[in-house]
Amino acid sequence: MRIMFLGTSAATSCPLVFCKCRVCQSARIKKGKDLRKRASLLINEDLLIDLGPDVVTSSAMYNIDLTKVKYILQTHGHSDHFAAGHLITRLKEYATENIERIDLLASIDTVKSLDKWLKTEESNADLFDSNWLDILSMDIKYIDNGDCIKIGKYFITAIESLHDVSENSLIFIISSDNRSILYGTDLLRLSDRAWNILKKFKLALVILDHTYGEGFNAGGYLDAGQVIDIIRRMKEEEIIDENSIVYATHISHEGNDIHEVMEKLATKSGYHIAYDGLEISL
Repeated sequence: MRIMFLGTSAATSCPLVFCKCRVCQSARIKKGKDLRKRASLLINEDLLIDLGPDVVTSSAMYNIDLTKVKYILQTHGHSDHFAAGHLITRLKEYATENIERIDLLASIDTVKSLDKWLKTEESNADLFDSNWLDILSMDIKYIDNGDCIKIGKYFITAIESLHDVSENSLIFIISSDNRSILYGTDLLRLSDRAWNILKKFKLALVILDHTYGEGFNAGGYLDAGQVIDIIRRMKEEEIIDENSIVYATHISHEGNDIHEVMEKLATKSGYHIAYDGLEISL
């Protein structure tokens, strides 16, 4: 599998528009790995996790052809993870040509959220109407905690993230070619039910939410200390081993540092800090 980080920031991007903190000022000056777009991930050429607001910019920067995407996994419907304006351009009114049908996987409550966002673009849009799905040339597959669905050459296993219970937000294990990876952004905590699912896997790559620096948790997400605790338990449960790779993503400026400093600290605890444009081959 080929994994590309299209974005690695939390909801606000980095630098924040109006922030003059040391991290944001450094990002403006140094640019490079300290500039972060909203979190999204591409697997091979055809599987996109989160149709976020920055995917078009990312595709241009990293020479990615998004018309090759056949499958979208949507973790939840928050605006930094879903851009209804991108999806609505699949309508013929936008003169979009040669559209191929795609599959979107999400919880039913997340689809309700996506539907509300879509209605802000087209008031009569309806993701629960088969006619509208035909208009969008799209199929929706509902997935819930513990479900495993096969799409193409991938097996997708859903795990509850508890980030937004009202949307039944999810994280995903993607398995293909005898490799399994966990994409765990916007993760509040791993419940007992989540651990029971994870124990069934040997993960080659783990990608974890790292919104906050250690001791700076404002709620709803993981911080550095929690990431370290999860890595430790995954090793104890033999979910990962010395050959597994662990990366942090969904990074805010709150309690975190510039990429260079974060990477030095992270490697001491057995993981790495992702950056926009990072590519991993498994």
